Amino acid sequence: MSASTSFDIKNVLIVGAGPTGISAIKAFKKENSFNVIKAYEKRSDFGGLWNYVKPIISNESIDTVPLLDTWKRIPAVKTINDPKKYVFDSAVYKNLDTNVPKYLMEYNNFPFPDNTPLFPKRDTVLEYLKSFAQGYEEYVSFNTEVLDIVYDKDTKKYRAKILEYPFLDKGKATWDPVEYDSVVVASGNYDAPYIPHKEGLKEWFEHHENTIIHSKNYDSHEQFQNVEGNIVVVGNSASGSDIAFQLATKTGKKIYQTARSESKLPAPKSDKIVFVKDIEKLDYINKSVTFTDGFVLENVDKIIFCTGFLKSFPFLNKETIKPFVDYDNGKNVKVLYNHIIPVELPTLAFIGLPRFVLPTRLSETQSAWLSRVWNNRIDLPSKDIQETYHEWFVEQNNDDASLHDLVFPADIQYSQRLNREIRQAKKANKGYFGLEWNGNNIKIRSSIKPLKESYVKHYQATGKHALTIEELIESGYFEWPEDATTCVQIPTQVP
Repeated sequence: MSASTSFDIKNVLIVGAGPTGISAIKAFKKENSFNVIKAYEKRSDFGGLWNYVKPIISNESIDTVPLLDTWKRIPAVKTINDPKKYVFDSAVYKNLDTNVPKYLMEYNNFPFPDNTPLFPKRDTVLEYLKSFAQGYEEYVSFNTEVLDIVYDKDTKKYRAKILEYPFLDKGKATWDPVEYDSVVVASGNYDAPYIPHKEGLKEWFEHHENTIIHSKNYDSHEQFQNVEGNIVVVGNSASGSDIAFQLATKTGKKIYQTARSESKLPAPKSDKIVFVKDIEKLDYINKSVTFTDGFVLENVDKIIFCTGFLKSFPFLNKETIKPFVDYDNGKNVKVLYNHIIPVELPTLAFIGLPRFVLPTRLSETQSAWLSRVWNNRIDLPSKDIQETYHEWFVEQNNDDASLHDLVFPADIQYSQRLNREIRQAKKANKGYFGLEWNGNNIKIRSSIKPLKESYVKHYQATGKHALTIEELIESGYFEWPEDATTCVQIPTQVP
């Protein structure tokens, strides 16, 4: 499709009504040009992964290693006290707080309550998301899982097979009678756990199944209070650093945490955390782990893989959609323009794919941009230009799991470039608008890592959660880094 070709989209299907899905619902509603806006959400309410369910399910183990299957459906699980009730597990855990300050998590014109800690707790985030979504329930079918989306290349329409919970009609899936002109994938990035292949891992799991979990199975340090041997946390991104810190400070045990490189994200510190290299092999007979520098750790009783999640879309039909877009390697989706629209199938869209971003802000901007594109208010460039965009990212980030990475300041450059196109759209004052980045927000964004680390130190010393940056400064726990910046240049085409 070129800039001279118009879209004819009236019916929009949205998969997911979590933090990204609600942005899409609001953006398409605000266009006031679409006949049907329908979202399916497999959980019982808004909030997506922020719905905390671990106390009511039994899900402390995994069924196989390594975890590499991008087509595996992650089913609902029965609750402990009511076998007729099904819920979907999520990656949030008991004592999770965010690694992003509240100012950067807010949607446009919708601030957190004044008494919210600088880094909100999971339950506060959930209530915030529900409040933001209030009034849009009519566009969502809750407790409904999308099993299959089929594309008809002749009619250029999409059909969706759905399953409602609790199992209506004895669990029989049904086809949505509506034919959709377009589909927005807003299902999130935290459903399908990823555990990489390691020498000896499969044999270890066969003999010591209950010693290996993924961060998605983690709930609190209480699970590990009676572990006698050594604990290894694999990975030092957000969950790895937080879980290692919780275990070290709450159990008093020495925690071995692997780190291939310095984390880009905040990492609270403890002298009980011992950093080691990546795992080279596991020996199930001696229960030992060998690391890439030759160090051997004996008496290993628990291994927690904090190795992230696969990009998994098992509901996108292999036969009818995969010929147009490659999404089955678990690492990325290609070939996309603006990390959103497949070049060869522009009536399909992905919201929230990039990593190292501010998801709520990003989803607002992406949704505002997409709704204008499908309403013919923003013209897509030629396919050649769209493919050049993809090729630039392959050259910059490589054609692997980092393809969609937008590490600061690229995340701001990307968002502001989309915001510029939004402002310049036809009928410019119409529609939904995401947040623009101002100098103060950019300064906070550039300082997230030291800010979170200062926040944790303040809490350890005072037992209080700071509410503002000013509070941390006045109490002597934080000062702006010398490299904190208030300005980011916005490019013409990329990122």
